[in-house]
Amino acid sequence: MNIIETLIILGIFSVIGSITKKNGPQTYYYENRIVAVYDKYQCPKYCEVDHHHYVYYDSTLSGMYIDKSKLGKKYDQKVEKIKRK
Repeated sequence: MNIIETLIILGIFSVIGSITKKNGPQTYYYENRIVAVYDKYQCPKYCEVDHHHYVYYDSTLSGMYIDKSKLGKKYDQKVEKIKRK
């Protein structure tokens, strides 16, 4: 494999990664915790796992949901790691 093919493959992976990041769960501050807003999966209401819970806006679902108007700023894991240092 030559350098051009390698660069093309790296470019394709970069595009796929950025699309996945944009379309995947988005983490936000919400009240006193961090939640992952995601329309394909929501944690059940009784979820006791210590993680950013997956939520959605629609209260008709059986999983966790939130009030969109109370959603805080977007959570950036990279910034949080820098703040902790």
